[in-house]
Amino acid sequence: MFRKMMAKLGKGGAKVDLILEKQDYLPGDDVQGNLVIQGGAIEQEINKIDVELIMYLHSGKRELNHTLERFPFHHTFIIHPGEEKSFPFSTQLPKDLPVSGNQVAFFFVTHLDIAQAVDHSDHDYIKVHPLLPLQKVLDAFTDLGLREKHDSRSFNGYTQEFAFFPSSFLKGQVEEVEFVAGIEEDRIHLLLEVDIYTWTGEREVRHECTLEKSDWENHHSLTNTLRNILTDMTNQPSSYRKPTKHGFHKHSGLSKWGGTVGGFATGALGALALSEWMEDMDDIGDTIEDSFDDVGDFFFGDD
Repeated sequence: MFRKMMAKLGKGGAKVDLILEKQDYLPGDDVQGNLVIQGGAIEQEINKIDVELIMYLHSGKRELNHTLERFPFHHTFIIHPGEEKSFPFSTQLPKDLPVSGNQVAFFFVTHLDIAQAVDHSDHDYIKVHPLLPLQKVLDAFTDLGLREKHDSRSFNGYTQEFAFFPSSFLKGQVEEVEFVAGIEEDRIHLLLEVDIYTWTGEREVRHECTLEKSDWENHHSLTNTLRNILTDMTNQPSSYRKPTKHGFHKHSGLSKWGGTVGGFATGALGALALSEWMEDMDDIGDTIEDSFDDVGDFFFGDD
């Protein structure tokens, strides 16, 4: 009787553990593992098991955990004391997920629904790494002496932004270099922004470029290409676009461009969660109105 009462309170009850084959993935990778249920001190009925893929977002003082996908296992069964049951688990990660960083994280939450007792849950973090074309660009930036900032890889509601500061190249001329990316099978699109020091103050300039596979496969060539582009943007800012300001509603279609890094999260968040995430964010007007009109034009063309 005592053991039954304690099990109902969660002490000595059945437990669940999602055991994954690995913790490191690329967007679009298959995730394989096993759901292991360990029986407790008494016989218990398991109503169902649910697994959720959660995206954690952080920006300033705001945090958000949002379910990207849910995988229900509606299979009722009895687990006996000390018994172990195992079920295979597999899914595929979306191809245009944001990549992991200080501002974005991913984990699976597994819920074990136990009849007439306290449920049990399990948390398993995974790390999503950049696809090869994006990693090649990040490596080239590193070789140029551009270091990723602590708040790089932030998700602003539409796509993921990568931010760098100069440690050698462009140091003293540029405060920050940022880009957003869109990846296709044989090319990567970049929308670059450089914040330049001028005698009248800081000036932002933007440039759109597309790097074909032949461009990004060769590390030396890619590094030189990016060096030349960034040098020209810094030395000839009048030749490049300045940010424009328009309503951000024009960019709701950005997430439909499948290769946009972070585009999946926009659709998965939905309007309600997206508005919750963007509410009270610092400088959200600048972030959206100032930059993503350019992104929308880049990926979809001018209206």
